[in-house]
Amino acid sequence: MSVLKIILMALALIAFQAHAKDDRNLAVTQTNNAASDKRIALVIGNSSYTNSPLKNPVNDAKDMANKLRGLGFDVIERNNLQTKQIGSTLSEFRSKLSSGAVALVFYAGHGLQINGENYLPAVDADINAEEDVSNQSLSVRQIMDVLDKAKTRLNLVFLDACRNNPYASRSFRSTERGLARVSAPSGTLISYATKPGSVAADGDGRNGLYTSKLLAQMDSTIQVELTLKQVVTEVKATSNGKQEPWMEGSIEGDFCFAGCATSGGSQVASQMPVFAPAQPAARIKKSSAEIEDDTWNAAEAENTEEAINVYLNGYPKGRYTTKARIKLASLKKLSQKNKPEAISSHSATGDKPEAALWAEVQKGNTKDDYEVYLAQYPTGKYVALAKSRIKKLPPADGVQQNQNPKDMKPEQAFQTFGDMMKKFQNQ
Repeated sequence: MSVLKIILMALALIAFQAHAKDDRNLAVTQTNNAASDKRIALVIGNSSYTNSPLKNPVNDAKDMANKLRGLGFDVIERNNLQTKQIGSTLSEFRSKLSSGAVALVFYAGHGLQINGENYLPAVDADINAEEDVSNQSLSVRQIMDVLDKAKTRLNLVFLDACRNNPYASRSFRSTERGLARVSAPSGTLISYATKPGSVAADGDGRNGLYTSKLLAQMDSTIQVELTLKQVVTEVKATSNGKQEPWMEGSIEGDFCFAGCATSGGSQVASQMPVFAPAQPAARIKKSSAEIEDDTWNAAEAENTEEAINVYLNGYPKGRYTTKARIKLASLKKLSQKNKPEAISSHSATGDKPEAALWAEVQKGNTKDDYEVYLAQYPTGKYVALAKSRIKKLPPADGVQQNQNPKDMKPEQAFQTFGDMMKKFQNQ
């Protein structure tokens, strides 16, 4: 019995030493990987263009940023990039890059080429001549220069930027359709949403066609080149061959977003993502501008008078106020058209749209009713009278009883809209 105990103790000691040795080796491997697999991403989504807004790019950027954070990337995210932000955004991206790191750039929005150079216009760009493009856009050449000087180990660039050119009506002698091919730094792979000179679809759902397929493939453990080939197949099949993503450049070695699998199915440690320390508070907290964006996007998607009013009550001087008032006027006009009394009123006024709307506004006799008229007919016959009556009206209640809309904070407006949506869903 004593001999058996000795044998068991010896086996246990051997197993413990082997396990400790493995732990020491693993610790060294993880330390080395943390230095060599630093992952930095710049993600930009431009939707709110002054002349030609797009539906999906901001959604694309938000979803891509969340996906990349989950894959171990330190993400710099910009939505609706303005001209004044271009320089500081590139500087921040440059400051985080280091020799040997993996760099990724994702852009969704409008793009155009002039003299073979690709430009990604800021949302506030006022482009009337070729000279305006370079001054009010992020140049793809600028991005490539930043990557080249950083001496990063590997660069991945995704451009979902070949939607219809919003400045096509301008007489630019050197402008061509779609984006041009790019001379990229060594170790750089560029993926376009569609082949050079072609146009990509903005998509019918939450994301653009190309981005939706890319997001779906990024959790795989195959090399990035094979991942992008799969994206090409999916996009071509969904678009019936009308859109074909394009890839240029080359990289050395293997890179897989979620870690490369060996032939036995396990992941190669050197390619496993390294997760930065979690900072949930910094990531979850939204700025007041982002809260306003969410409130407006939700109201616009709901497309009802009640939803639009929630936004207007919370943001009486917001960035989307003009759009909201126009949308509200359209909804009110449509609802009035479907009412029998509206039809009879229209006939009684000699079939004059402005007079018919004014008649209905006077029946309602509320601030919202008068503002609908002002939004629809800013230079109409009854403008002065409408403004005068607004001043004489008692203060309107806010969305919450006994609360003035101007006193509501953005967070309250957003919460109020959420409560309203739940109420509608339960009815």
